Amino acid sequence: MFAELGLHGAGMAQIAERAGVAVGTLYNRFKDREALLDALLAQRREDLLEKLDASLVEHEGAGFSKQLEECFVTLFEHLELHGRFLRLVWASEHGTENKRTQMSRALFERFDVLLKRGQKDKVIRRDPEHVFTTFLMSAARGVVLRDQYGLSALAPRAAAHGVVEFFLKGAGRSA
Repeated sequence: MFAELGLHGAGMAQIAERAGVAVGTLYNRFKDREALLDALLAQRREDLLEKLDASLVEHEGAGFSKQLEECFVTLFEHLELHGRFLRLVWASEHGTENKRTQMSRALFERFDVLLKRGQKDKVIRRDPEHVFTTFLMSAARGVVLRDQYGLSALAPRAAAHGVVEFFLKGAGRSA
Protein backbone atom coordinates (compact mmCIF):
# COMPACT_ATOMS: atom_id res chain seq x y z
CA MET A 1 0.00 0.00 0.00
CA PHE A 2 2.87 2.37 0.75
CA ALA A 3 4.34 1.69 -2.71
CA GLU A 4 0.96 2.24 -4.36
CA LEU A 5 -0.31 5.25 -2.43
CA GLY A 6 2.84 6.83 -1.06
CA LEU A 7 4.22 6.99 2.44
CA HIS A 8 1.61 9.51 3.54
CA GLY A 9 -1.26 8.26 1.38
CA ALA A 10 -1.61 4.76 2.78
CA GLY A 11 -3.86 4.71 5.82
CA MET A 12 -4.22 1.99 8.42
CA ALA A 13 -7.71 1.09 7.16
CA GLN A 14 -6.42 0.55 3.61
CA ILE A 15 -3.46 -1.46 4.87
CA ALA A 16 -5.70 -3.61 7.06
CA GLU A 17 -8.10 -4.24 4.20
CA ARG A 18 -5.26 -5.30 1.87
CA ALA A 19 -3.82 -7.54 4.59
CA GLY A 20 -7.24 -9.08 5.24
CA VAL A 21 -7.29 -8.15 8.91
CA ALA A 22 -9.30 -5.77 11.06
CA VAL A 23 -7.91 -2.29 11.67
CA GLY A 24 -7.89 -3.06 15.39
CA THR A 25 -5.54 -5.96 14.72
CA LEU A 26 -3.02 -3.56 13.21
CA TYR A 27 -3.36 -1.21 16.15
CA ASN A 28 -2.80 -4.13 18.53
CA ARG A 29 0.62 -4.62 16.95
CA PHE A 30 1.53 -1.07 15.91
CA LYS A 31 0.93 2.21 17.72
CA ASP A 32 0.23 4.01 14.46
CA ARG A 33 1.03 4.07 10.74
CA GLU A 34 4.54 5.40 11.40
CA ALA A 35 5.30 2.49 13.73
CA LEU A 36 4.06 0.06 11.07
CA LEU A 37 6.21 1.75 8.44
CA ASP A 38 9.25 1.67 10.74
CA ALA A 39 8.70 -2.04 11.40
CA LEU A 40 8.40 -2.72 7.68
CA LEU A 41 11.63 -0.84 6.99
CA ALA A 42 13.42 -2.71 9.76
CA GLN A 43 12.25 -6.02 8.27
CA ARG A 44 13.39 -5.04 4.77
CA ARG A 45 16.81 -4.03 6.15
CA GLU A 46 17.16 -7.27 8.09
CA ASP A 47 16.11 -9.36 5.08
CA LEU A 48 18.67 -7.66 2.84
CA LEU A 49 21.53 -8.03 5.30
CA GLU A 50 20.70 -11.72 5.84
CA LYS A 51 20.65 -12.30 2.06
CA LEU A 52 23.99 -10.52 1.62
CA ASP A 53 25.56 -12.51 4.45
CA ALA A 54 24.28 -15.76 2.93
CA SER A 55 25.69 -14.77 -0.47
CA LEU A 56 29.09 -13.99 1.04
CA VAL A 57 29.15 -17.41 2.73
CA GLU A 58 27.79 -19.29 -0.28
CA HIS A 59 30.37 -17.87 -2.69
CA GLU A 60 33.31 -17.70 -0.30
CA GLY A 61 35.27 -20.31 -2.26
CA ALA A 62 34.59 -18.72 -5.65
CA GLY A 63 36.93 -16.23 -7.23
CA PHE A 64 36.75 -12.61 -6.15
CA SER A 65 34.97 -11.44 -9.31
CA LYS A 66 32.24 -14.06 -8.88
CA GLN A 67 31.85 -13.23 -5.18
CA LEU A 68 31.51 -9.53 -5.91
CA GLU A 69 29.07 -10.05 -8.76
CA GLU A 70 26.86 -12.42 -6.72
CA CYS A 71 26.81 -9.94 -3.86
CA PHE A 72 25.54 -7.26 -6.24
CA VAL A 73 23.03 -9.66 -7.79
CA THR A 74 21.66 -10.30 -4.30
CA LEU A 75 21.47 -6.56 -3.59
CA PHE A 76 19.82 -5.71 -6.91
CA GLU A 77 17.32 -8.60 -6.69
CA HIS A 78 16.23 -7.41 -3.26
CA LEU A 79 15.91 -3.85 -4.50
CA GLU A 80 13.99 -4.99 -7.57
CA LEU A 81 11.57 -6.92 -5.36
CA HIS A 82 10.95 -3.96 -3.04
CA GLY A 83 12.06 -1.14 -5.33
CA ARG A 84 8.94 1.03 -5.49
CA PHE A 85 8.65 1.09 -1.73
CA LEU A 86 12.37 1.67 -1.11
CA ARG A 87 12.58 4.49 -3.66
CA LEU A 88 9.78 6.27 -1.81
CA VAL A 89 11.63 5.81 1.46
CA TRP A 90 14.92 7.09 -0.01
CA ALA A 91 13.23 10.07 -1.67
CA SER A 92 11.49 11.08 1.54
CA GLU A 93 14.48 10.21 3.76
CA HIS A 94 11.97 8.51 6.05
CA GLY A 95 13.23 7.19 9.34
CA THR A 96 15.74 8.50 11.77
CA GLU A 97 19.13 9.53 10.52
CA ASN A 98 20.59 6.98 12.92
CA LYS A 99 18.70 4.09 11.25
CA ARG A 100 19.67 5.26 7.74
CA THR A 101 23.29 5.59 8.82
CA GLN A 102 23.26 2.15 10.44
CA MET A 103 22.00 0.55 7.23
CA SER A 104 24.51 2.38 5.06
CA ARG A 105 27.31 1.30 7.37
CA ALA A 106 26.09 -2.29 7.45
CA LEU A 107 26.13 -2.42 3.63
CA PHE A 108 29.51 -0.69 3.56
CA GLU A 109 30.96 -3.23 6.00
CA ARG A 110 29.82 -6.18 3.90
CA PHE A 111 31.30 -4.78 0.71
CA ASP A 112 34.46 -3.81 2.59
CA VAL A 113 34.89 -7.39 3.83
CA LEU A 114 34.53 -8.62 0.29
CA LEU A 115 37.05 -6.12 -1.06
CA LYS A 116 39.53 -7.20 1.61
CA ARG A 117 39.21 -10.72 0.20
CA GLY A 118 40.08 -9.32 -3.21
CA GLN A 119 43.10 -7.57 -1.75
CA LYS A 120 44.20 -10.71 0.07
CA ASP A 121 43.89 -12.69 -3.17
CA LYS A 122 45.88 -9.91 -4.93
CA VAL A 123 43.06 -9.28 -7.40
CA ILE A 124 42.79 -5.63 -6.41
CA ARG A 125 45.32 -3.30 -4.83
CA ARG A 126 45.23 -2.13 -1.24
CA ASP A 127 42.81 0.66 -0.48
CA PRO A 128 43.52 2.05 2.98
CA GLU A 129 41.20 5.03 2.40
CA HIS A 130 38.24 2.78 1.43
CA VAL A 131 37.75 4.61 -1.86
CA PHE A 132 36.85 1.35 -3.62
CA THR A 133 34.10 0.50 -1.17
CA THR A 134 32.70 4.02 -1.37
CA PHE A 135 32.78 3.86 -5.18
CA LEU A 136 30.91 0.54 -5.23
CA MET A 137 28.25 1.86 -2.86
CA SER A 138 27.77 4.88 -5.12
CA ALA A 139 27.69 2.72 -8.25
CA ALA A 140 24.97 0.55 -6.72
CA ARG A 141 22.87 3.59 -5.86
CA GLY A 142 23.35 4.96 -9.37
CA VAL A 143 22.15 1.72 -10.95
CA VAL A 144 19.09 1.64 -8.71
CA LEU A 145 18.19 5.23 -9.58
CA ARG A 146 18.57 4.87 -13.37
CA ASP A 147 14.96 5.92 -13.87
CA GLN A 148 15.81 9.37 -12.52
CA TYR A 149 18.18 9.75 -15.49
CA GLY A 150 15.52 8.67 -17.98
CA LEU A 151 16.99 5.17 -18.32
CA SER A 152 15.16 1.89 -17.98
CA ALA A 153 15.95 -0.48 -15.15
CA LEU A 154 18.45 -3.25 -15.73
CA ALA A 155 17.92 -6.86 -14.74
CA PRO A 156 19.77 -7.58 -11.47
CA ARG A 157 22.38 -9.88 -13.06
CA ALA A 158 23.07 -7.46 -15.93
CA ALA A 159 23.37 -4.55 -13.50
CA ALA A 160 25.70 -6.54 -11.24
CA HIS A 161 27.86 -7.63 -14.15
CA GLY A 162 28.13 -4.06 -15.42
CA VAL A 163 29.21 -2.67 -12.05
CA VAL A 164 31.78 -5.41 -11.46
CA GLU A 165 33.13 -5.26 -15.01
CA PHE A 166 33.61 -1.51 -14.75
CA PHE A 167 35.14 -1.79 -11.28
CA LEU A 168 37.65 -4.47 -12.27
CA LYS A 169 38.47 -3.38 -15.83
CA GLY A 170 37.56 0.28 -16.07
CA ALA A 171 35.86 2.12 -18.90
CA GLY A 172 38.90 2.35 -21.18
CA ARG A 173 39.18 0.40 -24.41
CA SER A 174 41.32 -2.69 -24.32
CA ALA A 175 44.42 -2.58 -26.51
